[in-house]
Amino acid sequence: MRLTCPNCDAQYEVPDEVIPTSGRDVQCSNCGQTWFQHHPDHAPAEDDQDTKLSVDAPAPDEEVSPPPPPAPPPSKEPERRQLDPAVADILRQEAEAEFEARKRRQSETLESQPDLGLETADEPTRPDPEDEAQRRAMDAKRRMARMRGEDDPDTESAAAAAAISSRRGLLPDIEEINSTLRSDNSPSGVDADAREELGAGGEQKKKRSFRAGFLTVVLIAIVLAVLYILAAQISAAVPALEPTLNSYVAWIDQLRLALDEKLQSLLNWLNDAATESSN
Repeated sequence: MRLTCPNCDAQYEVPDEVIPTSGRDVQCSNCGQTWFQHHPDHAPAEDDQDTKLSVDAPAPDEEVSPPPPPAPPPSKEPERRQLDPAVADILRQEAEAEFEARKRRQSETLESQPDLGLETADEPTRPDPEDEAQRRAMDAKRRMARMRGEDDPDTESAAAAAAISSRRGLLPDIEEINSTLRSDNSPSGVDADAREELGAGGEQKKKRSFRAGFLTVVLIAIVLAVLYILAAQISAAVPALEPTLNSYVAWIDQLRLALDEKLQSLLNWLNDAATESSN
């Protein structure tokens, strides 16, 4: 659509969607004039113009003044100026924002009507026929007892129950006495469980200590054997340990010789004993 400034006659070409249906204020970028612009599809009604014409029209009795001479045609058509792109973008964004706000208001005004379901009232509970018969029988017994001058059976049973409960309150409870005696004579379950746990823990501790000692002895024996076997290599690698390793090897050799002598003497004694027993 085309916008024309009423002050300087500057013209602008803008899209139709920039102007909302309700119209908006626009400003001329040339002279700064501001005016209200209607949407082309929602132009104002012509009633105002007709009313204005009817008011301005002279009465029949009044003299009609001659019309003013026509204005001279403009010497030159005003130059058509294009709208600033920045202003056009701002107008377009405002139009989109107003359109989104209108859609949001329309969506918010729509209300969903909930289901108007009426809850069904609970059906009245029907009395049990057996309970009704028992109640009638008890009422009949009470009426017969009153007619005979006897006491109400329910009252008698209630009095008997009260007397029994009063006597029971005077005597000590046998079950309570038995439980007290059992708790005094026998150890509690907590103590027995604790002793079992302590016993099991002691056995496990003994087994663990024996295993640790045995493994320690085996490890020491392995280390000593490795030192005896690899004494030459260790002395070559670390000359400072050569005297200590030599003395250690000599001591081990002496132990081996002494052990060999002991074994030989033991074998000779066994042979002599076997020979004497055979003879």
